Amino acid sequence: MCGIAGYFLNKETLGSRLEILKVLESIRKRGPDDEGVCLISAKKQKYNFYKTEKTIPALSNSLSHIDNIDNAIEHDIALVHTRYAIIDLSEGGHQPFISHDGSVIAVFNGEIYNYIELRKELAALGVTFRTKSDTEVLVEGYRVWRDTLWQKMNGFWAVALYDFYNRTFMISRDRIGVAPLYYRELSNGFYFASTIQTLVDISPYNIEINEDVMMGFIQTGIKDHDNTTYYRSIKSVPAATAVTFPIESYKFQDSKKNTFWSLPLSRIDKKDYSLPEAIRDYRDTFFNAVELRLRADVKIAFELSGGLDSSSVVAAASLLGHNITTYTADVKGADELPYARSMLERYDIDFHVISRIENNFHNDYGEFSLLMNEPYDNPNDYTHNRMLNIMKLDGFKVVVTGAGGDEVFAGYESAFWTKVYNELRKKGIVSYFHADWYEFLRRFKTLKNLSQTMKHYAFDPFKFLYAWIFQRNRNIIKKQHPTTALKHMQRYTELSAHEQSLFHFKVGLLPYYMRSSDYFTMAIPIEHRFPLLDYRMVELGLKLPYEYLFNGSWTKYITRKAMEPYLPEKILWRRKKSGFYFPYQHYLYENRTTFEPLLSYLKNFNFDQETMGSYENLLKTDAVKLWRLISTAIWIKFNLAKL
Repeated sequence: MCGIAGYFLNKETLGSRLEILKVLESIRKRGPDDEGVCLISAKKQKYNFYKTEKTIPALSNSLSHIDNIDNAIEHDIALVHTRYAIIDLSEGGHQPFISHDGSVIAVFNGEIYNYIELRKELAALGVTFRTKSDTEVLVEGYRVWRDTLWQKMNGFWAVALYDFYNRTFMISRDRIGVAPLYYRELSNGFYFASTIQTLVDISPYNIEINEDVMMGFIQTGIKDHDNTTYYRSIKSVPAATAVTFPIESYKFQDSKKNTFWSLPLSRIDKKDYSLPEAIRDYRDTFFNAVELRLRADVKIAFELSGGLDSSSVVAAASLLGHNITTYTADVKGADELPYARSMLERYDIDFHVISRIENNFHNDYGEFSLLMNEPYDNPNDYTHNRMLNIMKLDGFKVVVTGAGGDEVFAGYESAFWTKVYNELRKKGIVSYFHADWYEFLRRFKTLKNLSQTMKHYAFDPFKFLYAWIFQRNRNIIKKQHPTTALKHMQRYTELSAHEQSLFHFKVGLLPYYMRSSDYFTMAIPIEHRFPLLDYRMVELGLKLPYEYLFNGSWTKYITRKAMEPYLPEKILWRRKKSGFYFPYQHYLYENRTTFEPLLSYLKNFNFDQETMGSYENLLKTDAVKLWRLISTAIWIKFNLAKL
């Protein structure tokens, strides 16, 4: 992953060196290995490349410095890049990158995992390559295939490019929205960047807070929905979308939007798709998704939580013949170590345990808020950041994770089961417990699982979050200010089971998780890879019959059956992963003198009393909501103080 930024200005405006330095400064942490700038005059069809003080030495002598204003051409497009080198560590991966024939110049953040296969396709069409980078494959692929390129790529990306042949400026974002890409329209042009803060810094004096987003997050915990941010004028480019601007207009509304991928709208009936077929397709797709994400010219580590998904990723990588280094967190209240260690019985793993993670959050919350750009719903993001820092210090630049499996294969059964049960019953399938008792009874199926069950009810973070977001206090919620997030939440219960699954991909979970994950990883920087969010795995998970996801008393049944030959029984048929629950109530009680005074920063915003609540009452009744208020107050104090 890297950092990209730049602008596309109107006909009357010329870019300035000062603006380039502004956008460059705020994305520098994302790309410590190299930097580059390209200035383009769309009017005159000219361009020039520039270096900074951090451009790699191999190219430094051939480029003028961006600080030398005498050498900067008059321009209306700027492409800025800071590089975190993962594939082709040489100068061959330097950006901005120009195609072999000079018709396309691009900046790119992400990884194209199937770049080797695409390179072979392009070579067969007569394309010659100068480097071994996936960036060149992307640029030459666009030159040859234009907008059909995006369907061919497997990976994550945020791209901005200028096409001299068609005289168009365009941006594109990957299917799932793993790579962030934000934009802001000002009177003089269109600005884009990998971070929100970049676009704030461009013109901080006329920025407006989006109180609908702010209040909706406090009410519900939902954010990053509808491509909005905490700033009215800053929005996110929709996932799975390529946006092409005609040269005569920088307005987003005037652009052509090409949605090149969509989530499955319905599920296959099991009579048309047998369980053995589904298991075969799962294995084939999953193993290939893991294999593609092991392509790198740097050291790769694996997160191993002891759960089904991360263990499956480690097993697949081991079976594919790779040397495996794993990291497991020893976290109080989440006894994952015995499960993670059981993988050593099957595989030769370099096994690391991260214990006694120093928790200075009560001292670091201000700095961490600046890192995250916006309020966030769980201080465990800070803990995760500290863990990844340890991996980076050990020399790893990429971390592969099992995250996403629950969203894809309905692991959060408490979120889906009621609707699934009702829909299966309508089909005449009655071999399941009634919805109200399913979740409770399955955990007490044997006495052996009693201990796990009790821990689950004490430490299941998603069920706790779900209960507050989608179920609790509905009558009170209806009386609150009708924010967009609140309207989404109120509609949730009316959706079908499949629509609820899509909701979490588009609104409820994935957009926020992708953004927060990007921020707390790229601040290090270290790259997160998600095999279970490979678009083919997503398509498979969202088309499978529910009978293959919920079978008897088991959830994620398809994953268990597909991985049955490869995982220890202790992990494979485990009732519930405890998860790394953050002890909101205890922590906010112990650190009350630190956090309670921060709530005064909310006084200038129009929160109604039911949205606010007092520290004392919320500590007893809704500590998660109390944290959202505190997180928002921290953001106001530290992030808005910069404006």
